[in-house]
Parts: sequence; C-alpha cells; structure tokens
Amino acid sequence: RNNNASIQEDNTIIELGIASKYVRNQVIENIQQDPTVAGSLLRLAFHDAAVRSKLSHPNIGGSDGSIRYELEWSENRGLGKPLKIVQNIYDSQQRQRVLSFADVTALAGAAAVEAANGPKIEIKLGRKDINNSKKKGSGSNYNNQKLDRPLIGETERSTVSTSLPSAGLDSLGLRNYFGRLGFSEKEFVALMGAHDLGRHVTLTDMPKECLRNLTRTCLEEAPVLAPFVSKDPDTFSNDYYKTLLRWYDREIKFGEALFIPTDVDLVVDDGLKKYVVEFANDEELFFTEFSHAYQKLVE
Repeated sequence: RNNNASIQEDNTIIELGIASKYVRNQVIENIQQDPTVAGSLLRLAFHDAAVRSKLSHPNIGGSDGSIRYELEWSENRGLGKPLKIVQNIYDSQQRQRVLSFADVTALAGAAAVEAANGPKIEIKLGRKDINNSKKKGSGSNYNNQKLDRPLIGETERSTVSTSLPSAGLDSLGLRNYFGRLGFSEKEFVALMGAHDLGRHVTLTDMPKECLRNLTRTCLEEAPVLAPFVSKDPDTFSNDYYKTLLRWYDREIKFGEALFIPTDVDLVVDDGLKKYVVEFANDEELFFTEFSHAYQKLVE
C-alpha cells in the first residue's frame, strides 16, 4: 500500500511538472507574439493573489482564481485580454485539468517575468479555485472589492478600505496595506518593481462617446496606453528604480515616466527610498528579492 501511494505521489509530481512546463511555454509563446501583454499578465496574477477582503483574516482569499469574477471592479480595468489568454491556456490543458485556474494564473505571472528577460520564478502548485466571488455573508470565504471594515491610518491617504491597493495611498498607507498581507518594507518595494513592465490606461484619443460615458468596454479597448517607465516597457529590469531616483532628482525629461502616487511614495519616504537605491544599484539583488516576494504573494 505504501509503495502504491508513493508511486501515485510520484506520478502526480510528474504530471504537475509537465503541466507547469506547458503553461510556461504557452505564456512565453503569447508574449513572443505580443510583448505588450507581459505586464498585464503579471498584473492579473497580482490582482488575483492580493485580494483578501476580511480585515481580521488576511489569509482568507489570495491566489484562488477569483479574478475571473472581479473584472467589473474599477481596479481591474484593462485585464480582459490577459484573462482571456490565461483562460485559453487553462482550457487547453491536455487530458484532465491537472492545474487549477489559480495555479495557471500564478504561473502566467511568473512566466511573463521570465519572458521579459527577468528571473525564472519557481511556483508551488496545488491552489484551490473559488467558484464565485460574489457570494457574501459573515461566514463566507468569498472576497469583495471593499474590506469588511477599513484599516484606519493616521490620514485619509494612509487608511486602507479596498481589497486592492488604491493608487492614492501614501507611504504609511502602503505599509498598512502590505503589512496586513505579511510583507516587509523591502518585500513590497521589490514587488512594486512590477511597474517596470506594463502600461496605464489613458484617455488619449478616447472616442467622444467614451469620454461622455467611460464604460468598462471603453477602458478595455483604450486606444493609447502609457508605460510607467517609457524605456523598454516590455523588458523586466531595475530601470523602474533608476527612473524613480532620477525623478526625485528632477533629471527626467517629459514623457520619460508616468508614475502614480504610490510609485512616488517610494522615494519621498526615506525609510522606503533606501531600498529603491539598493535595487537601482544592484539588478541581481532586485531579481532575487522580487522572486521571493512574488512567491510569497501567490503562495
């Protein structure tokens, strides 16, 4: 009996390994066809893993595939395309579906980083999918866009009230948000290096009917997307940190970066800026710290 159990366990490990390699290869193929999706695939994985809406129970939620039911959230605008890629890969698994949707999403984020010349991030498998994020109730494990009660900070900008981080949080708000998820300052500064990849939705060249009524479809099909850092926005590197420091020293040119307030927080707060300097000076260190932080986020 023990031998049979051991053989079955070994076979499961082999199947998971094959399925994992298949997902990574499929993601890399998609990114080779369209390099701009790397950043959005990484963002999709973050948004699936970071949602834990019960303030007193930050371990409830996380990487569970609930992103499929949360696209209408304003924070998830622009994620329709990467979600379709992940869904297609999930649906195309050979034989029975060995990996959960959450596993495929977490792997897709890691593979996107690797395909964009970043580090290879090993991902543990075995996540369970949630069936519907819209079910509610005090005893439910389902997540909502808002926290069940806000995490009160010293100011309005340091108060956390949403499951995903608001772009308007100040540095204390970032500490409050990521701290409740178990991340140190160094870890969340490393995670925010994900902004080296990807682009913002902008209103530039938006059709007049969309400007009058900015629907989710308008946001998903925005004609102009602007990168956080304009230099190589489809390559994963430590340029994000270098550009933040140049922004702080007022050395960047117009159009070189389009940071949001939470990006700027990292250099106007001395306690966080020291990590920006470390990562700007040592890309290998950034890759190592980002890999560990990403693993912690999705596991």
